[in-house]
Amino acid sequence: MAQPNNTSMPQALVALNDEVNAPPVDIGNTIVSEIHESVVPAHAAAALDRLYGSMYASLRHLQLCGEDRPTPHTWIGYRHGEIVGVLLFRIRQAQVLVLTEMIALDEELADAFSSAVFSRFSCARHITFNAVSLPRPLRQLTVQSFEFSENYIIQLPSSVEAYLEALGKSTRKTIRGYGNRLLRELPGFRWEVRLASQLRRDEQRRIVRRLHEFKQASMASRGKRAVIDRHDTARLLQLASECGQFGIATVDGRIVGGSLSCRFGDSYVMLLSAADPALESHRLGLLCCYWSVCDCIRAGARECHLLWGRYGYKSQLLGVLSPLYRVNVYRSRMQAALSPAVLLRMFMLKLRHAGRQWLQAKLQERNEPMARALGWGVNCLRAVAARLHHLRTR
Repeated sequence: MAQPNNTSMPQALVALNDEVNAPPVDIGNTIVSEIHESVVPAHAAAALDRLYGSMYASLRHLQLCGEDRPTPHTWIGYRHGEIVGVLLFRIRQAQVLVLTEMIALDEELADAFSSAVFSRFSCARHITFNAVSLPRPLRQLTVQSFEFSENYIIQLPSSVEAYLEALGKSTRKTIRGYGNRLLRELPGFRWEVRLASQLRRDEQRRIVRRLHEFKQASMASRGKRAVIDRHDTARLLQLASECGQFGIATVDGRIVGGSLSCRFGDSYVMLLSAADPALESHRLGLLCCYWSVCDCIRAGARECHLLWGRYGYKSQLLGVLSPLYRVNVYRSRMQAALSPAVLLRMFMLKLRHAGRQWLQAKLQERNEPMARALGWGVNCLRAVAARLHHLRTR
């Protein structure tokens, strides 16, 4: 992640190679690979944000999540001397675990990376990618995969006017109608956008805490539970202080809604958006998200990531669903056959996810207390699973 001029990178977390390294000479249109063991070159760290625009692909996010972990290995792919791919990874016994997530995994890039890693590390039997989108099937590789989450991505036009015009007629009517009603009934209402550099740290914490409270109350009203981990909140606040943009909705100075987006390359990732449930009749949640997207456009971004959660407002605001997959790439068909435990684990994870999706769909059709209790249990299990995955990948 690009660092502000007054922010230093934690040296204990990553070794940055500041030497100017000439890229390998390539011939033709193929991707030429370069691997750096236990080091992340400075030019590769900068390319991560430029190429992917994803928080979960950024070096800074990895630093904050793994403060006590060794520096990962780095793969860099070049075409005609230009960087076209960067992946950070660690090796655990026979598994290569790719740490760069929430990216589009191109078949040619996956093939070049897999060939380079299997050639360099003879102990590696399979490579695991987590939370990647697949523009096309990886037909040239021996793979096993399943869809387990999603990311909604808005391709941003050059102006707010163009964005509003691109929205559906009904959505435009809703935004204008409820926006006017909000100003008419609450004349003290204000919306403002503030960079993190314009806010004190205690002000940032106060906004995030208030938005979390709104999120918890809103989900509780739908029989769901928002699990907020203090470690995740600490990382969120650290990222916010470095590259955050806050949208703040107030009525007579009292916070009633808002958002937090962080910039990575030319993209914004909306990490938090919530509104006071007491103003649900004014559709303030939708309005906050819309105004936040408009702020991203004014900041010159090309994409806005709304992350996971299949909510109708994301599609209303032109978010396009991008399925996220967990992928295992095996060295060969024979190696896959010799790894029955790995194959079985992936199959069971796929079944568990499918069962959870089916259960949640059924629960949405029912409102009685038992259904609400089951929904709460499903969300708790999801939170535990996410925490275990984080511990495994640290």
